[in-house]
Amino acid sequence: MGHMPEAETTTMPPFETLDLDDLHGDLTRVAGMIADRIAHIADAPVVHPASHDAIVATIPGDLPVEGIGVDAALQEVADHVAPFATRIGHPRFLAWITTSPAPAGTIGDVLCTGLNQAPLSFKGGPAATVLEEIVLGWFHRLLGFPEGAGGTIVSGGTMANLMGLTVARHAHFPEVGTRGLCALDKTPVLYVSDQGHMSIERSAALLGLGSENVRAIPSDAACRIIPEALRERIRADRAAGFAPFCVVGQAGTVTAGAVDPLDALADICADEGLWLHVDAAYGGAALLTQHGRSLLHGIARADSVCVDPHKWFFIPLECGCTLFRDRTVQTDTFKAKAAYLGQESPHDLKNTTFILSRANRALKVWFAFRTYGTAKLARIIERNMAQARLFHDLCTESPEWQVLAPVALSIACARFVPSAMAGAPHWDEAATDRLQVALLQRLEQSGEGFLTPALVRGRAGVRLCVANHRTTDDDIRMLFDLMSRFGRELAALGPEGLHA
Repeated sequence: MGHMPEAETTTMPPFETLDLDDLHGDLTRVAGMIADRIAHIADAPVVHPASHDAIVATIPGDLPVEGIGVDAALQEVADHVAPFATRIGHPRFLAWITTSPAPAGTIGDVLCTGLNQAPLSFKGGPAATVLEEIVLGWFHRLLGFPEGAGGTIVSGGTMANLMGLTVARHAHFPEVGTRGLCALDKTPVLYVSDQGHMSIERSAALLGLGSENVRAIPSDAACRIIPEALRERIRADRAAGFAPFCVVGQAGTVTAGAVDPLDALADICADEGLWLHVDAAYGGAALLTQHGRSLLHGIARADSVCVDPHKWFFIPLECGCTLFRDRTVQTDTFKAKAAYLGQESPHDLKNTTFILSRANRALKVWFAFRTYGTAKLARIIERNMAQARLFHDLCTESPEWQVLAPVALSIACARFVPSAMAGAPHWDEAATDRLQVALLQRLEQSGEGFLTPALVRGRAGVRLCVANHRTTDDDIRMLFDLMSRFGRELAALGPEGLHA
């Protein structure tokens, strides 16, 4: 008889997870790295001078087949990533409208990631859903919106403006949602001042409206929209066969921080039957102050408002909000059903925005507000506004500087004027424009501060945006003195010297 073949023995691979052996210790080390970074935020240049190619050569970029372990990976972050990270929390980071994040918001962000909720549906994040409702309710009250208001928390102002304009389009042209723009016999047009944020044209392009159908309405010497010019353009567009549907008001323009006359815009929209969307991504936080409430009077009459907590509310990136006067119009726009999403709940956040997968961004807002209270935030916002006025006054009092726009919130724009210097070479307007850029480059290279350029009425200048809870008056004076010195040094080279 033949022998029976022996059964093959197989070894099962070990059951693996992605859990770490010492998660508590690993997180403690991460917390220490973050805390040390914040404690020493002002101890290094605001922007690291390394080039893109230099950073590419530094950060390990190979796709690992076998991992190196958490300790080694954290060390790589410490050695190759953190040193090149821009110090946005530095007291002299006064660029764009990206604010110094509040440490309590950072803690809230860590908690958000750790809890890892999926609040597209109530069951995916019950507490996250309620937190979003609470935070949106806070903003409704800040704006003066009525009961029944809606909203959604998104990544930032660009997405928040897109959400607002999406609902505006649906409110006026609901047939577009099912039949597309071909269902319309007239071309929709919307209106914003010539100081409007680029996200308005980008939103129009994404919505199929076309950026050419965004009408740029002239602004006055204070960079605010001229209501009568708006009214005349609406009438002209109707007569030409267009379909006006939305006006975008600015509550804190991106260049000068100007605030449009919102009551006047609301009157025009009421007369013409148009949707009023207010871009208050930056200026909305000023509603915490008496000055801001006066300046933004009329915002409660808007149909939708964009507000960014990650701007002047000092919340870490990313966090923006769109608030709607009428929640019903919002949910009619975004209502989503699919069997795989499970049983419907009236609290499902998937019906409030185009986005399904989303983080629990409300947690960091809630945590920061609970930690500090709005009174403390208001005091810092008031101080920031005073600091912008301080820079404005320093420039006004100096013969070497020309103020480009009034200060409405916490942005000040000014222009170094080399022609005011005795014995300086001749500088025409174009050369003076180039000088502003060179001056800011010198400031960045010094490591002492970071500002961005401004273009106001066709003239270049420096733009100081104070949205920083660490900035002192001494920081403002230091930047003014430093930029004045750099301006004089560059002016002494003459226009040709800028190219050397």
